[in-house]
Order: sequence, then structure tokens, then C-alpha cells
Amino acid sequence: MEYYYTPADEININESRLFIRKDEFRHLIKVLKKKINDKIVITDGNRKVYDCYIKSISKDKIECGILNTRYNINEPKIKITLALSLLKNLDRFEFAIEKAVELGVSEIYPVITEYSINKKGLSDTKIKRLNSISLSAMQQSQRCFLPVVHNSINFFELISISEYFESKILMYEFAESKNKIENRNLKNNCLLLIGPEGGFSKLEVESLISQNWNVFSLGERKLRAETAAIISVFDILNKIK
Repeated sequence: MEYYYTPADEININESRLFIRKDEFRHLIKVLKKKINDKIVITDGNRKVYDCYIKSISKDKIECGILNTRYNINEPKIKITLALSLLKNLDRFEFAIEKAVELGVSEIYPVITEYSINKKGLSDTKIKRLNSISLSAMQQSQRCFLPVVHNSINFFELISISEYFESKILMYEFAESKNKIENRNLKNNCLLLIGPEGGFSKLEVESLISQNWNVFSLGERKLRAETAAIISVFDILNKIK
């Protein structure tokens, strides 16, 4: 059953009820034609899942009764923060975000690196769109945690936040092909960095290595950035024990 979303402030656990408004309300009523007593599954995007029934429908909201509450359904044990360098083609960047959320990343930072073509970062409107894509991907994959797409940061800001992660992973096209993710025992709180079309500069790679980043390869072939992001997330989630 598909998951629907409502923020935590629309949920009253003590009264066993919650409210659905705005886009989700319109989708459920106008598109899916849901009716009173229909059962639906709601998540607050913060790991809680509510089995509900539609109690009433007004002109701008649905009131649901909560039948059962579950926690952390379909979420990976490993926390991955994806730092993805901005790409020239925004559609490819959006595709990478969508698939990374479906696979199980916890949060995303668009990063401006030396070889990034877009040096200005993303506008508030584009960040809002990316968070909307994240929400749709969460629902599509039946996750109960909503990854946040943060505002763009530069390479040095990335270095600054990296100190809070147990494992820091750089996917680098010139790393030895035998040095793959599955060959190492990494910690559960991972920061994964994927470069832009032009890759990383020598200075950037040296800076990351000096900060104790793990440098890995995806093999002999040179992959697009969005492909590298998807494969890397999959590898970490499914091969690291």
C-alpha cells in the first residue's frame, strides 16, 4: 500500500487522529477519490508510520483516525549523507537525488567543487523542487524517513561538516580499480562524496586524503556522476556489514 505524508504537527497521538492538507489532500480526494472509512497509511517523514482510516472530509482537509502506529519501517541501518557535486544538467542531478532517496540516503548536500560548471549554487526555488522530488521518492519507495536536500555548500564547507561523520567516502575515478567499497569495513554514519562531470582537482583529492577520507573506485569504466552516485549508495547499503 502506498504511503502518504503529513507533517508531525498535524498529528495528535493522544487523540489518535491526524490531518492531511494541501497537495496530499488534493491528491487523495481529487485524484484517488478516497472516501470516508477508506484505509490509508501515513508517515510523518520522521520514521513513524500510521495505519489510518478516513474519519471526515472537509473542503481543505482530511481527518483520519489512527488505528496503529509503527516505527522505522523499511529504513536502512546505515546512515548515508550524499554530497553530490552540482552537474551541468539539472535533470541528471534531479534523477540522482530521486534514486538516492529511493535507495535509502538520509540527507543530501549539493556541493560546488573546483570543476563544477555551476558556481552560483541552487536557488531557493530549485532547492524546494529537489525537496519535493525527495518527498515523492520517499512515498514511492515506501520509506518513512524524509531526506532533506540542503542548500548548496562549497568544497571547504563540506570539509568543515565532514568532521561529524564516522566514515568519509570519496568515489574517485583515478583510484585503483581493486580498491572497492565492499573490501573495507566502514562505520554506519557515512558521508559519500561524488564529483562533477570534470571530476576532482588534484588539490581537492589531496585535501580530502589529509582529512582521513577513504578513496574508493567503481571499477575500470568511467561513469556519469549520477550513475556513480546511485551505484555507490547501493554498494554501501547492501555490501557493508
